Amino acid sequence: MTATHLSLDPIAFKAAAEAYWKPSEDIRQGVRWLERGRSVLVRLETPDLPFWNANEQVDENQVSSLIFNFTLQDRRILLLNDVPIFPLQNAYVPPRLYAHQSAINLVSFEHGLIPSFDESPLYAIDYHRALPVSEHPSAHYNVFKTQVELDVLGAGIAGQNTLLPDKTQRLILLSIDETGPFQKYPYTKSISEVDLTLSDTLLRDRFPHNTPFFTPQSLKKCTLWSWRCPDIAEYPWYRYVYREAFDEYGKIGSFRHMLLQVWRQLREPFGFWQMVMVLVVAKVLLLTPIFYRLHRAAIRTKRHVKGLYTRREEVDLYRTDAEAVGLLNYEDNEDAGDNEKNSSSDPGVIREIHGEPSTGRVDFGKPLPPIPTATSDMR
Repeated sequence: MTATHLSLDPIAFKAAAEAYWKPSEDIRQGVRWLERGRSVLVRLETPDLPFWNANEQVDENQVSSLIFNFTLQDRRILLLNDVPIFPLQNAYVPPRLYAHQSAINLVSFEHGLIPSFDESPLYAIDYHRALPVSEHPSAHYNVFKTQVELDVLGAGIAGQNTLLPDKTQRLILLSIDETGPFQKYPYTKSISEVDLTLSDTLLRDRFPHNTPFFTPQSLKKCTLWSWRCPDIAEYPWYRYVYREAFDEYGKIGSFRHMLLQVWRQLREPFGFWQMVMVLVVAKVLLLTPIFYRLHRAAIRTKRHVKGLYTRREEVDLYRTDAEAVGLLNYEDNEDAGDNEKNSSSDPGVIREIHGEPSTGRVDFGKPLPPIPTATSDMR
């Protein structure tokens, strides 16, 4: 019986582990509406992030959470702590996001007076941002509905950065719907021109709904061989936004980042219009030999084509002359054949033989000698 009990222990352990990792239903605990459809506060527990003592500049072993304030401005732009996150203002440079840290518990957050978080530690965050539909500025929909997914990957303050890979940490999901009146075909308004509302906000288990957790080192390395080093092939190109990978010029290491950085460094000491003139002159100097070579190649091609047409005309003329001569010879041969027929029908007329002219009558040559008489008659 003991053996049976021991043999069931691994199974029980596995079942307990599966129950532990089994995703729970989406929850709205930690979500507090300030204005329904427009503004909402979200309390996100972060097990990997210790509480930061701003006075002593040290970490404390205390349960903490990050507070996110989402607001829909003018029913068009979704802000996170006053920073636009949808639609994006510049997809090449993803926005830097921040969140206040607080030790407030769940009950006080949902039912108590909302404290001011202005004096709370302000963390810069790394995040994964995704939408299920295209958010390109030129995209058009008859009725626009989407869900912004935000996963906090890391947080940093006072030079200290902490990754947040804990599987029990949740995702923030914000449902955005278009308000009427809706468009009719053809759909002319883009997503930045329609009125929106925050229809729902909830928290979802990170495991197993999201993609695997990627650290900055595990992401694909960015090199100059790529124009922007995208995470995905379509707009807005970036989903994993780590602060160390981006600056004001975009994705660090990309060819686009290098060009913008060089342009900025050259523009500062010389000025904008001076650099424009330098670039124009450099462009002219660079393109002049190219245009000259293209011009010479066009002239050579034109001459070659003209020579081909001239040769073709000569060949056509030669063929025409040859056909004309052949036709004349054919007519002469026909005339000669007719003359031959006429000559053969007249017994008194003979043809030219071996180039000797005909007399028009039969020429018998010299007269034949007389026929000799019989000997008996000779006396």
